Amino acid sequence: EEEDDEEEEDMDVEGNDMDLRLARLEHLMERRPILLSSVLLRQNPHNVAEWHKRVKLYKDANDARNVIQTFAEAVKTVDPEHATGKPHTLWLSFAEFYETHG
Repeated sequence: EEEDDEEEEDMDVEGNDMDLRLARLEHLMERRPILLSSVLLRQNPHNVAEWHKRVKLYKDANDARNVIQTFAEAVKTVDPEHATGKPHTLWLSFAEFYETHG
């Protein structure tokens, strides 16, 4: 009987480990779009379309603080001479966001 008790304890520990691993995986999957965006912006920080996509991810999550931080980082980072896309659209979208969200 003692061996059965030990096996049940081991299964419980493994079960908890599995729950922790699943929780980590779910958290990673939730963050995947932002992480992917970070990688793409590291490859080309002057990609205007990718900055807009990143802002949209935060807007969809109703995360105004990160929307503002992302816009601020985008307008500081994007060099108009190296930009792919139209850099003025970042400023316009940033202004529109402030106008609608005070």
